[in-house]
Amino acid sequence: MMTLHYSQQDARLWAAFSGDYNPVHFDKAWVKSQGGSRLSVHGMRALLDVKRFISPEVRRSPFLKCTVRLRRPLWRDTDYLLMRDSNKPVSAAVHDLTAQKVCLSCTIVPVSLFAVEEAESQRELGASTIAALHQTFLPLLPDARQWHFLDALLFRHLLQDTALLDQKVIASLVPAGRTLDALFTRYPVVQTHQEVVFDSHLLSPWQSVLLPEPLEIETLPAMVVGDLLQGAVVRIAAQTRYQQHYISSAVTLKVGPLTKGNANETV
Repeated sequence: MMTLHYSQQDARLWAAFSGDYNPVHFDKAWVKSQGGSRLSVHGMRALLDVKRFISPEVRRSPFLKCTVRLRRPLWRDTDYLLMRDSNKPVSAAVHDLTAQKVCLSCTIVPVSLFAVEEAESQRELGASTIAALHQTFLPLLPDARQWHFLDALLFRHLLQDTALLDQKVIASLVPAGRTLDALFTRYPVVQTHQEVVFDSHLLSPWQSVLLPEPLEIETLPAMVVGDLLQGAVVRIAAQTRYQQHYISSAVTLKVGPLTKGNANETV
């Protein structure tokens, strides 16, 4: 059990690493203009602590699947309680002490296979870039395991990958010549789920080296259900391989108007 509390500094550190400057985390006037009332915590920032909290110490299966469900926002400058789920071997949830409700849950289970998917596009992340990004990541999670850092790199890639915007289903959401960040300023974007599948060798601690091996990150086909007027559900995903060990991440987003008491966590 541990208490979680996130400040403006946490938001700035995560944004500096990931490039996620979604105004729902920084601009209270914008949030109010969209029907909200408070600044929220980056869902992926809070998940760093949750994933570290429940990450297994040893390998017990070839691969592991981490499944996240984000149910309610975590608000800035508010205390939350992170607790293990006694009914599941490797599971935890973040609880809102005031509302007595679960904000997000995270479960890790063993799986026997990793399904390598055909990519839509690839981009190499060079050794020097990875080393620099790790220095930016260190204040967020100093004792990160390999899968923690690689998971964060995949999320960062998905936010910044211009090739993702060329996929037909995503191009229909983002105006020509714009970026995914532009979508954040036009519509509220909230994260509802994440699924990470990774080789259990990646439970090892990330070792800081001057020049880590480059990563070829592959962007997978995106899926979109619905439209911006009524609300769209968007699934974006990427995969990579580090020291011959695979990891993939699929993030599900809801794009559309904010509602008071929104049950989903902001990106």
